[in-house]
Amino acid sequence: MRGSSVVFDFDDLHETNHKLDKLQELKDLRPEFKCTAFAVPGKGSEEFWESIPDWIELAVHGWMHPNAYECESWSAEYTRLILDQPIIERHFVQGFKAPGWQISDGVYEELLRRDWWVADQHLEDERRPAGLRTYFYEDGHWHGHVQDWGSNGIEETWPELVEAVKAADSFEWASEAAH
Repeated sequence: MRGSSVVFDFDDLHETNHKLDKLQELKDLRPEFKCTAFAVPGKGSEEFWESIPDWIELAVHGWMHPNAYECESWSAEYTRLILDQPIIERHFVQGFKAPGWQISDGVYEELLRRDWWVADQHLEDERRPAGLRTYFYEDGHWHGHVQDWGSNGIEETWPELVEAVKAADSFEWASEAAH
């Protein structure tokens, strides 16, 4: 991860699942540290979202994220209703990641219409609409989850995460890396 700006992104942040203490430890380690949280807007109060420090970029991660398939069949119209929620307009950047990477054509359509960016994987390169700005963690960035779940949670990858933060030349948000 050395040699360029690195995005550190974490899925599933919300009011009862945030690990803000661990993220603060990373910020204390490297004062220039910043990260993107793919956060669940429907699982946070106005006060909680307001309390998120400005070095944590909040991007939309579904609405309630009941499972990994929440967005797989959203229509463009339904996506519009979700993205028009005042809590999103007040606290989130114009970026979106579908839970479980399970994204519908309707979500893509509405994101493109709004000129939002999407966090996606290269396996969708043929399906994703041309012109939709995209952030790919696969292009040398750190992708994890707030919670531990047997893979890439903050605490279960802590030694590697700390080393990656120490080794990064600089930091950027997913919104800055989207192209």
